Amino acid sequence: MGKQLSFYLDEREAKRLTEIAIKECRRPPDQARYLLRLALGLDNPNKHESVTPALTGNGDALVESHP
Repeated sequence: MGKQLSFYLDEREAKRLTEIAIKECRRPPDQARYLLRLALGLDNPNKHESVTPALTGNGDALVESHP
């Protein structure tokens, strides 16, 4: 079982935390926990990225070139 911590954020901190949480599709308490875990070295910031990079382009068909 975990331990619960409570702390106060000033208005600017709370607003920024909420903005980042929304951008990351998290609830603000979950975002705070994620940031704390990163700061403590308990989470990998890249774990949610895919192994292969995302495909980018303008929507045209891919054409394989041969030398």
